Amino acid sequence: MSSRNSPQHIDLAGYLAGKPNHLIAVLFAAAIAWIGWIHQGTLAHAQDPASPSVQATWAGIQGHYRPGQWTAIRLKTAAGESTFGDAVPVEQLSDLVIETLDGDGAVVTYEQPDLSDDSPFALAIPGSEAAPIIIRSGDRVLARTRLPERGVPANGASMIPLGMPWVMVFGDTLAIDNIGVNELLNREASVAVTHIQESAAVPDHALALDGIDLMVVNAAGIPILNELSSPQRTALSHWVRNGGQVLVTLGGQAETLLQTADWLAELLPDSVASAQVTKLDPSGLETFTSSQTRLPTFEGLQLPKTFGRDGVGEMLISGRTSRRVSQPFAVRYVSGFGHITVLAADLESADFADWPQRMDLVTLLIGDSLRHADEDNVSESIRLSGFADLAGQTRATLDRFELKRPFSFAVLAVIIGVLIALVGPLDYLLMRKFNQKSWIGWLTFPTVSVALSIGLWMAAQPRKSVSTERTDASEASHSEADDALLRTNSIEFVDIDAQSGFGRLFRWSFIYSHPSNRVQIATRTTPETKAVADKFHHQVLAPFGTPSLAMGGIQIESSGKSCGVSLKQTDPESPLSSQIDGMRLSPRSSKSFALQTQFSTDLPEQTLKRRRGSELLNGELVNTLPVDLLDGMLIYQNWVYLLPTRLPAGSKIDEVDSLRQKNFRWQLSRQRALESNSEGESWDVSVVDQPRRLAEMLMFHNAVGGPRYTVLRNEVLGHLDFSSLLTVDRCILVGRCKTPWSELVVTTESADAESSPEATRSLATSEQSNSYVRLVLPVEEVRR
Repeated sequence: MSSRNSPQHIDLAGYLAGKPNHLIAVLFAAAIAWIGWIHQGTLAHAQDPASPSVQATWAGIQGHYRPGQWTAIRLKTAAGESTFGDAVPVEQLSDLVIETLDGDGAVVTYEQPDLSDDSPFALAIPGSEAAPIIIRSGDRVLARTRLPERGVPANGASMIPLGMPWVMVFGDTLAIDNIGVNELLNREASVAVTHIQESAAVPDHALALDGIDLMVVNAAGIPILNELSSPQRTALSHWVRNGGQVLVTLGGQAETLLQTADWLAELLPDSVASAQVTKLDPSGLETFTSSQTRLPTFEGLQLPKTFGRDGVGEMLISGRTSRRVSQPFAVRYVSGFGHITVLAADLESADFADWPQRMDLVTLLIGDSLRHADEDNVSESIRLSGFADLAGQTRATLDRFELKRPFSFAVLAVIIGVLIALVGPLDYLLMRKFNQKSWIGWLTFPTVSVALSIGLWMAAQPRKSVSTERTDASEASHSEADDALLRTNSIEFVDIDAQSGFGRLFRWSFIYSHPSNRVQIATRTTPETKAVADKFHHQVLAPFGTPSLAMGGIQIESSGKSCGVSLKQTDPESPLSSQIDGMRLSPRSSKSFALQTQFSTDLPEQTLKRRRGSELLNGELVNTLPVDLLDGMLIYQNWVYLLPTRLPAGSKIDEVDSLRQKNFRWQLSRQRALESNSEGESWDVSVVDQPRRLAEMLMFHNAVGGPRYTVLRNEVLGHLDFSSLLTVDRCILVGRCKTPWSELVVTTESADAESSPEATRSLATSEQSNSYVRLVLPVEEVRR
């Protein structure tokens, strides 16, 4: 074959050996040029508005967030510039949408209110670790990123898992970020600390602060506190009243700190906010921490000694001034449903920074807020039930519908056995009758299979019940169809603090659809809520859940489906509200969502009395709520007063001490006294048909012993636990309500969209709905 027509084989090794210098230089230059071109292309791609990206530190609070809870997405920097580039001016942003995934893995879009100068944050609920975040304005994608993965919070942006305490610090961290650190064992800190470096990082809505367990405020944070805007101060105040825990050190700079953090001064009693600074003897702190290191005399706020109506609180540390006069050093005050621990010392000062017992003092004051969850205590519950938190048992209780009948493996085995038994003997008998014709088997097997399938399909159809309240035939048939479509289960808690006038509502609901459906869910204010609430702060509805062992994993029937949450706020003074649009439900599937409401109220003042030196209440009790209380209880410290079966609205009990009294812990654990000992009822993690018993445990989990009794943690719904409010100056009136305080309006896409929300009829039938109200009342000591 001619060499001209044959393929040209080039000996590259020989060529390089023959001309090494020239060719290697050319290849090296080409490689450098190619790398430079790739680098420029990468930079151009990163700066191209068509493929934008966002830094992770702009999500949450300086990059820290919890999955399954409201998270702030920072849209503007401190200078007012857009955080996702200058492609679109901030002033022109409208129709802003945040897209992410919920705990089911379903796509959820959060339509945001229009941006304003006072509101540089958007709100969304990422359902998992490293959840994707897409920011859109109309049809244009402004940013695309993922939230940080679980890491070391001290090193930067990170997801904070359930069980790890989260502390936000204004000022000095007091070495809290070193708790659990062990360099020898290469162990990182067990506490996540977000040290606020700039005021622009603080969210402007209390919803974005729900994941924080503790807030630390000291004089080193005065510059940051001074720069906070009015919405940020309001958000911090609402977070505390909603159950937040605060540690504030008021030493020599107490007056300046309280003037700067005016929102904190408003939460404290007037006698504390107006107190003066004095010299204190350190012996009280040394004795409290068993310290062998002497401290110098220091300056601290002169906390009030009296703990009456104006100076409510619980004294934690007692000491003396430099003039040998007794003086409280640390007092814990209740504000709404939260606590503020005040320490009359600047722990960030040089004298305390070198004190070996400073961390011991902080941990003794805060208690369980800095304690990491112990996995060993809940391993047994995971083995028995599949979840490690009371929220998992609550979810299993709510996600039980009459139409959603589960089938065990035994039932399926019986059905398969029936199919085999019918096909085998039937073929044998027919073949013998028809002289062993083999074609008979081609008829019997499909016939039996189709008949059995039709029978199972008919047995699985929902039970329909026609409403007797409607006389019109068309309305009755429409009601019959609606009852077969959608069902809901829910549990609701309404909490009101009579002294501060702060109230909240939390409702966790499940919606079930037998066929495939697409629904819209909105809320409607009930007469009970209108009679109590003077002003709403927010009323938001969104998917609820977290994919963790706490809840035993989230169902994935709706994975990949989408729904939208429309957040609305006409102006900064109006309440933030939302509704769920286009929630897709697969056949025979359910979906979890929650309603969170905060409001202000002005109930008639009522103070209960107790004798000095006694733990029992006396005097009258009035039901100032607009609803009747069923199976009510009045709880004070470790005593419970059992009210009549029904306590009507406005009724009065003349003498509280005439009611039947029991040990509250015994009441929760169903403990009863025998001849020589007592016997209690253990908690069964597998029980999912006792919602009232479960509600008691959610409301007072720590009072009965916490995980030591239930073998379950209470982290997801920990804000419902009022055990910490059973103090000497508070009592709690608890009762069950006949009807919920909130109303859910569930409609389908086929419903009339032109109807007003007030006139729209909900298409979902409620199977079980449990509503509880708790009224926190002050207790005053009287001398007789």
